[in-house]
Amino acid sequence: MPETETRTIRLNYEPINKTQADYVNSKATRVLFSGAFGAGKSVALCTKALKLSLDYPGNFGLICRKVRATLAQTTLKTFMELVCPGELIADYNKSEGLVTLTNKSQVLFGGLDDPLKLGSLNLGWCGIDEAIETNETDWKMLEGRLRLPGVLHQIFAATNPGPPAHYLYLMFFEAKRGEVFQASSLENPELPEDYKLRLGEFEGTYYQRYVLGRWVGMEGLVYSAFDERACLVSRFEIPKRWLIHTGHDFGVANPGALFYAQDPDTGNYYLFAEYLPGEGYGIYDHVQAFKRITTDLNVIKRVGGSHQEKEIREGYTAQGWPITEPKHSQDRKLQITKVQALHRLNKVFVFNDLREYMREKFSFAWDKSPDGQLLEKIQDEAKFHLMAAERYILSDFTPETIPEQGKIPVWKY
Repeated sequence: MPETETRTIRLNYEPINKTQADYVNSKATRVLFSGAFGAGKSVALCTKALKLSLDYPGNFGLICRKVRATLAQTTLKTFMELVCPGELIADYNKSEGLVTLTNKSQVLFGGLDDPLKLGSLNLGWCGIDEAIETNETDWKMLEGRLRLPGVLHQIFAATNPGPPAHYLYLMFFEAKRGEVFQASSLENPELPEDYKLRLGEFEGTYYQRYVLGRWVGMEGLVYSAFDERACLVSRFEIPKRWLIHTGHDFGVANPGALFYAQDPDTGNYYLFAEYLPGEGYGIYDHVQAFKRITTDLNVIKRVGGSHQEKEIREGYTAQGWPITEPKHSQDRKLQITKVQALHRLNKVFVFNDLREYMREKFSFAWDKSPDGQLLEKIQDEAKFHLMAAERYILSDFTPETIPEQGKIPVWKY
């Protein structure tokens, strides 16, 4: 009898802490890795997927995000480059997002934006990356697909923390319907020192969630009416017919700008781009960047600066980017009130990959007195350049429509 050759394949994964290792090895039917930035969530999720595929030859599992288009440069890249050795891959169908391993197990990469395709799957396991983007209906639909015979059935997720009202918090932390593993950024010994220093500059809710890994709400924030569950959305291509509005802050060292697209059918605004370049750039450089961001889009309104910054506005106009003075430039409190009103109506949506905007939004807080009472003063307000750009442009809008059958709603400025 000929001898059978045995090959040893070394996996790329080495756990960076006990939390990551315990998550990968958990056999619970529902498992959540709740972690801050740099906590190793996606690597752990991909490793768990590979482990289930190797432990049960012929297994079939799904790794998904809310939108399929976001997988290629995120979770799929992590799986192929950091987790799964090439020797284990028998075939990769790029168009289908299907990886077939040498033991006949298959891993499908898909998005929840194609529910008809997912509804016909017979899965052994399902892994959801960035699960904070999903809702409870998504979770139940995926859980209902776990019906492949002869394997361990698991649904597992990795996510940044969110508000305590999110279904994941209610399911795992309050109802305790599954195992949950938590990690902060500080628990990853492999993070570069300069990255840790930048994380240390975060403040408020943003620091609590994305550095410490805590599920906290919007209490004490200036824009507490911003409903992140409804208004943080995955990126999509802005239709060419939508109208573009821009807000600008003229900080000498740290200028900032935000770019909103308005859907003419609903009147809703979508923040699709942010600009925060840092020092060393002049007006000409900023204008060239603005034009690149808005290529082939119809910019109809550019607003920015305080009442005293007329000369700076004229400088931008001379470079081909005319900026007008905000309507309520001498009443900051009114500007903030009008932005808050738009948030209460959920009229402003934000692409969830705009990290600098989210950092400012979740750190922009009222100051507190020594006894913990909120004051009518914003902590370190001068540091929040994107929040200034936001109130300059959004305070120009009044969320009123004139409904008329068969016509697009007219929005008053």
